[in-house]
Amino acid sequence: MSRVNKSGRKTTGSRQEARRSGGRGGSLPKTSNRGRAKAKLAPARVPEVQFRVKELNAQQKCGAGTSVERLFRVDETADGAAKAHLVFLDRRHGWYCEHGVECPAVRQARRIGEADRQHNGRTHNGRMRA
Repeated sequence: MSRVNKSGRKTTGSRQEARRSGGRGGSLPKTSNRGRAKAKLAPARVPEVQFRVKELNAQQKCGAGTSVERLFRVDETADGAAKAHLVFLDRRHGWYCEHGVECPAVRQARRIGEADRQHNGRTHNGRMRA
């Protein structure tokens, strides 16, 4: 028995042929890899990155009326190549680098900058240290 489309025309067996041949999809045909060893990829060498953080005087570098509270120079060395970053802590914009907010130098400067703020001289019970 043959099928009928919504338009009233009879369909041929092309649908069944398309299913059998696999001519429909976007996937690649499967290939047989029997007897072949897979090539082992060497692990990618990750360059050793070192950061050196130095705090600068924000008032001197940015001017007297600046909203920058703290300023850091971060020197990044990776495989002998050096790159300098300026990282700002701004009242309005928060932490950012001249290369963007997602720059890895921001993370390094925040570690140094926020470590100073953690210690306020008090113990966990609210009293001063002896």
